[in-house]
Amino acid sequence: MVGIDEDPSRAQIVLVGALAIAFIVLGIVVVFNTSLYAENVDSTGTVSAVNQAEQVRDAGGRSVAGLAYRMNEGNYSSESDLATTMNGNASNLSAVWQSLYARSQPTVVNVSLDESSSEYGVRVFQPTNDDFRAHDGGNLENWNVTPTGGSYADVGRFDLTLERDTLETSPSDAFHIGARGGDGSGNEAWRVIWFVNDSDALDVYVGSGSGSAPANWANETEASPTCNDITVGPTIEVDMVNGSVEGTSCTFEFTDDIASVPGEDGYQVRFVDGGNAEGQYQVYLSDTAFETNSFGTRVGNSGDGPYYSYILWKTTAIVQYDSPSASYTRTATDPVYNSTR
Repeated sequence: MVGIDEDPSRAQIVLVGALAIAFIVLGIVVVFNTSLYAENVDSTGTVSAVNQAEQVRDAGGRSVAGLAYRMNEGNYSSESDLATTMNGNASNLSAVWQSLYARSQPTVVNVSLDESSSEYGVRVFQPTNDDFRAHDGGNLENWNVTPTGGSYADVGRFDLTLERDTLETSPSDAFHIGARGGDGSGNEAWRVIWFVNDSDALDVYVGSGSGSAPANWANETEASPTCNDITVGPTIEVDMVNGSVEGTSCTFEFTDDIASVPGEDGYQVRFVDGGNAEGQYQVYLSDTAFETNSFGTRVGNSGDGPYYSYILWKTTAIVQYDSPSASYTRTATDPVYNSTR
């Protein structure tokens, strides 16, 4: 995982947007070529234009969600701050669309974010190497990454780096991460992942349970090794959502087969023994309840982490299409995470 500065300049955020647009353009070209083909084989004109407009609507929605995926890596102190930055980059994206479609016929295409209809979440992160305690909450060793106070959150992305030489050599003392949800039948289900230094190699232990979770479920779950003696460098990069350790064959399950907490719309994610390892993390969550229910500091404030920044969880794009044959405005709603993107 690449660390993100606590307060990046606007130039850095614009660069992220520019890189995102560059990748999105590749997808636009495919849609554009498909539209040209449909137009050439369709002799009715109007039907062809409507088909092209629908393709633009769908691709426009996906493009705005793809742009949000990258823009979420920046730091934003409010939903409006994020939406304003998004629309600045969406304007550049619209210019690319118009240039491409103008090659076939006079066409105006504009995409923008519907700020009020989109859904927001929070990125919880630690941008520099430190231990995994909740420093702004009193250096808590064990703490909830997801909102506290009875609120839960879905996890769209979870990047973790571990400094190998700071990991404990015994599972009983090792830093571990737990996810508590449900089994889909009204019972609770949970899984816990331990990271252990095995003579400068990595061992990953996994434990799980179901039924009624005990109060100390993240510490009372029996662990067994899933990955043994994995060769790693001094810095270990872990994708918790995909359950993988970069550059190795180690794979594991985290929340894949766990449903949401019964009666809720997300999970409880918990760091345990956070003082026994060092590294960085970025967790992208569907809930913004941290505003009133959790410790920590917002981006732009002083203090120790964890830090919090707004993200777009689900985007609603406004797609405007205007050609000699068809003209209308449509909206398209797409998830930023949990998709094939």
